[in-house]
Amino acid sequence: MKQLARRISQGTFLLLFLVLLVKTDYDGKNELGYPVKIFLDADLLVFLTSLVSAWKLPASLFLALLFVPVTLLFGRAFCGWICPFGTLHHAVSFTGRKLVPERGVKTRGARWKFAVLIFFFGAALMGIQLSGLLDPISFLIRSLSLSVMPAVNVLLRGFLDWGFRLPWRPVSDLFDGAYTFLRDHFLSFFPARFDQAFLFFALFLLVLSLNRRRTRFFCRFVCPLGGLLGLFSRSSLMQLSMNEKCTRCMSCRDVCAGGANPHTEKNWSPSECVTCFNCTAACPEGALQWKFSFARRTEDKLDLHRRAALTALAAGVAATAVMKTSPAAARPAPELVRPPGSRPEDDFLSRCVRCGECMKVCITGGLQPTLLSAGFEGIWTPTLVSKIGYCEYNCTLCGQVCPTSAIRKLSLPEKQKTVIGLAFVDPSRCIPFAQGTPCIVCEEHCPTPKKAIVFTERPGKGGRIVQVPVVVVELCIGCGICEYKCPVVDLAGIRVTSVGETRNPQNRLHLPTGPFAS
Repeated sequence: MKQLARRISQGTFLLLFLVLLVKTDYDGKNELGYPVKIFLDADLLVFLTSLVSAWKLPASLFLALLFVPVTLLFGRAFCGWICPFGTLHHAVSFTGRKLVPERGVKTRGARWKFAVLIFFFGAALMGIQLSGLLDPISFLIRSLSLSVMPAVNVLLRGFLDWGFRLPWRPVSDLFDGAYTFLRDHFLSFFPARFDQAFLFFALFLLVLSLNRRRTRFFCRFVCPLGGLLGLFSRSSLMQLSMNEKCTRCMSCRDVCAGGANPHTEKNWSPSECVTCFNCTAACPEGALQWKFSFARRTEDKLDLHRRAALTALAAGVAATAVMKTSPAAARPAPELVRPPGSRPEDDFLSRCVRCGECMKVCITGGLQPTLLSAGFEGIWTPTLVSKIGYCEYNCTLCGQVCPTSAIRKLSLPEKQKTVIGLAFVDPSRCIPFAQGTPCIVCEEHCPTPKKAIVFTERPGKGGRIVQVPVVVVELCIGCGICEYKCPVVDLAGIRVTSVGETRNPQNRLHLPTGPFAS
């Protein structure tokens, strides 16, 4: 019965996670109607590492504290009953493999997740939030949002388009109806394409495939959230006990999901047990029982000695110190255009968990994961790539989904005045400059009430006067729509860089800006 309840819980929370991920999208309103970031709000690892690195947190993240008493009562129930990534690992591990002897045996590799956890806390002490790289909720959102779901969208749109073009009217009408339904409930508003999508997909497949070698590989050996909850679980009140009926059949060992030594009376490991109840369900003699007790019933140890813990902490501190010597930390990268509402870079990096929620919700698909443009410390953080998509003037969704307030939630009037960069006309690429041919596309699409692009006259082809664009520095907000809409599609004749951004007073032009502003 307990095993069935756990399976129902796993399926329910996985379905809820997927529904909320699909709903992390523009639906015609500048307001999300669902609590799309609730799984991140409930992430204790995100809460604690953000608290250490940034010292300030949005109130919603305090939901994570709910799982401290839950873990002290029931052990790693979050891992076994709620975590959607854990559910996927469990499914891949057990599908077609009912009994595997290695499952229940705790190995020395189990301590590595604690070392990973301590490394991330060392980085957090230096003001860099790196835990999102391996945090299970962030990892799953990033993998699905930036690789799997865009691929599913491409396949579905292609299939539906093929069906709509069929010459048989009843069939094409059926496909048209299916498209209308999926567009309203599943397909993304904009068919986004992301840099490094194949890398995210490959990492996702690799992590899942490792479960075929070791049951719940990521949960047992890598997951820093599992390590954190495992530390609390060592004091949990619900404990596994064994009575004299045990015949040493090892059925409990072969079905254990966490490598928790359920077959040994004195070495059951509460820090590894994910409370799946497989062991008690599989025991033919009823020799295993779960009991609430203040008395410690096991001699299991953490296997991470003080020297190893200090080494992991020092490695996190040292690695972050080296990252801070990168050129990206010294001068702003011109291509690093952060979303509106982003905090100053140091504060931003102390909060951003690389979850990809902001990129998923971006209306135009312009927000992309960085690689090294922000230094290694900024890997997979969001940047606006105007060649791919622009920042919609009437949208504030990215600030609404950010779980740690690395991107602040702005009101629409405040957002429309926030400068994220500045457009520059390239005379060698701009059509009126380079070819003497009239073009007003950039000015037409400029969204500011008083146009940030104006025209001045100069001789063009055949001596006739041509209007050429000039950017008014005081009015441009760097939204990038001019670059996105430029008819020169490979390398636009007008491009946006990060200079002039509101969040960084040091990233400014240091020369007079011109006569066009009044």
